[in-house]
Amino acid sequence: MTWYRLTRNLPVNAVLLALSLLMIYPLVIVAITAFKTNEEVLQNPTGLPNAPTLENFTTSWREAGFSNLFLNSILLTVTSMVIATLVAALAAYAVVRRATRVGSGVYLVLAAGIFLPMQLALVPQFRVVRELGLINSYAGVILLYTAGAIPFGVFLMAAFMRQVPKEIVEAAIVDGVGYFQLFRSIFLPLARPAVASFWVLHGVGVWNDYLVPQLILTDPAKRTLTTGVLYFKQQYLADWGNIMAAVVIMSLPVLVLFVLAQKHFISGLYAGAVK
Repeated sequence: MTWYRLTRNLPVNAVLLALSLLMIYPLVIVAITAFKTNEEVLQNPTGLPNAPTLENFTTSWREAGFSNLFLNSILLTVTSMVIATLVAALAAYAVVRRATRVGSGVYLVLAAGIFLPMQLALVPQFRVVRELGLINSYAGVILLYTAGAIPFGVFLMAAFMRQVPKEIVEAAIVDGVGYFQLFRSIFLPLARPAVASFWVLHGVGVWNDYLVPQLILTDPAKRTLTTGVLYFKQQYLADWGNIMAAVVIMSLPVLVLFVLAQKHFISGLYAGAVK
């Protein structure tokens, strides 16, 4: 029976394996190139390095000012996601607990924001940020990231909060648990997979975003990793070893985030698919 299942799924598995290799191959080339000298990159662009070197990483970190870029990106990503998570969780809780027509209408309006491309709303958002005097300010970038993340956060967390058993909620209310204490002690902990999925999906998007920081932040000292790597690439236009080392450094925090949140992230996607 096991052999039959393996042979039956062989074409599908072969296609999935081929697609996986196609996706992994560019990442492997980037990682390999980061450990090569520029001469070796030009002579053997796809082969393994003969003498792996870490000089590209030290040069990239020093010349691109990665210490400052890292701090800026971490500040914008963490702050915007913490605020967006708190606001989205409270909004989802209010929608779930107040199951009225008004609540359902608000939920639909928020959920509709998922289908609005950020680039389409960027012009009016830029005008709002300018009128608030937040150009070249971290607060302006955080405001745009938070506003863009809330619709999906409400949609995702409300789906989880609706699965909380009514018996648990009723028992907590009988014991004298208040409205916000109910959110803090029951609804939010049970929605941890949704929060983890939200952090991974939107956290990666914020970390890798180039358009908003480039548009709002005009001070070179406030550049993020994505904008800083672009200027570094222009400086080292033909030095692919240094450029790929910079890309690897920029990608490491995203990989760490996914590894740390992998358990909750996968369970969140699975639960969202079957509930």
